[in-house]
Amino acid sequence: MISVTTVFALMVFLLALGILVLMKRKFSLGFTQRIATAFFLGVAFGLGVFFLIEDPASGDIRRWVSLVGFGYVDLLKMLIIPLVPTSIIAGLLKLKDTQELKRMGGRTLGLFLLTALAAGIIGLTVGSLFSVGSGTGIENLAVREPSTIGSVFTQFRNFIPSNPVKAAADMNIIPLVVFSLFIGVAAIMVKSSAQDTIKPFESLLDGFLAIMLKLTDSIIELTPYGVLGLTSYWLSSSGLSALLPLALFVVAVIVACFVQLALVYGGLLFGVVHINPLKFYQAASPALVLAFTSRSSLGSLTMTINTMVNRLKVHPRVANFVAPIGAVMNMDACGGIFPAMVSVFAANAFGIELTALHYVLIVLVSVIASIGSAAVPMGATAFTIITLTTVGLPVEAVGMVAGVDFIVDMFRTATNVAGDLTTSVVVSDSLGDFDRKSFNEQRW
Repeated sequence: MISVTTVFALMVFLLALGILVLMKRKFSLGFTQRIATAFFLGVAFGLGVFFLIEDPASGDIRRWVSLVGFGYVDLLKMLIIPLVPTSIIAGLLKLKDTQELKRMGGRTLGLFLLTALAAGIIGLTVGSLFSVGSGTGIENLAVREPSTIGSVFTQFRNFIPSNPVKAAADMNIIPLVVFSLFIGVAAIMVKSSAQDTIKPFESLLDGFLAIMLKLTDSIIELTPYGVLGLTSYWLSSSGLSALLPLALFVVAVIVACFVQLALVYGGLLFGVVHINPLKFYQAASPALVLAFTSRSSLGSLTMTINTMVNRLKVHPRVANFVAPIGAVMNMDACGGIFPAMVSVFAANAFGIELTALHYVLIVLVSVIASIGSAAVPMGATAFTIITLTTVGLPVEAVGMVAGVDFIVDMFRTATNVAGDLTTSVVVSDSLGDFDRKSFNEQRW
């Protein structure tokens, strides 16, 4: 028998859901505003349950609220298997032939992977230094078995995709990614020698990817409701002790982004291209400001290309190659920093001890997964779920930090675009196409 208190609380929760629906349909408020509102409504509801309602009523309320929050997480997990291999293969097929893959593509993708590797390490380091997730008081939300990861040899042996179908069924992402890379490279080889033969495959792949992106977009639209459910569930169990770690998490992500900008990109510009990083960022400011405010690498693409050619003095052929590929495949902050940071957050929050092998896997998965973004909406969420699932950490951590995602996303997007701009300069310089004299003579 459900108590009167439980019924009343659930009616309040339904009212909060109704407010979010009205915000979209009646007042046409933006996605960010609705997520922020959902977060604050979830905070109010969760704290109300925590302070005003005692067990067993509070337990009943959390159980019903979890249907909304964890249901949203399950829908996100549903997207991973069909989306990841499709987006990786489609991304590689953007290259025209094997010569382009070897020449410009090899250098570009090599830099993407290098900076993504650095981003993952920075995310883990800064997250550990800040102890993100510690003290959230949610250890009793669910029983968590320690993540079981075998020896280094066994783990890397399992990366070989002996059975891609089984890997997909077991949500074992890395073998699936490796298999997708093999297919993508083979498809480029066929494309370079028999373009007509590959066209049906490209059409089928593009059509399926379009369907998956539409489905992804539809599920992402449910984010405000998922944030409301997860925040309500979380805070109704932990109270005010959960809010400080969120603020610390935001600060840690911002610090990690600035470290990536200064040390990694600045180091490449100063040490490899031999230009002043401060002058570079001054020249790159139009694209970075647009990326920061729009929170979209693709939405900033035109400005990014314009900045590369006219302000960074990159050759147009390099800019027109690096910028579109980078907008969908080079996600240092979304695919490196953020998943690594959330992994540390999840481990600390749920009391799971990370081993050295865990750290290696987190960085490796982040790097590999970042290849296959293909302009997925809220790509950082997809990357993070892949990383957490592969390493065996609680996926619920994604929902726990989703309420502040709109804040860190501005810094993430600007960092991603800065990575594209840096790569364009380094690649152009390596090909002898960088107009260093014009760049140095500019005045703003």
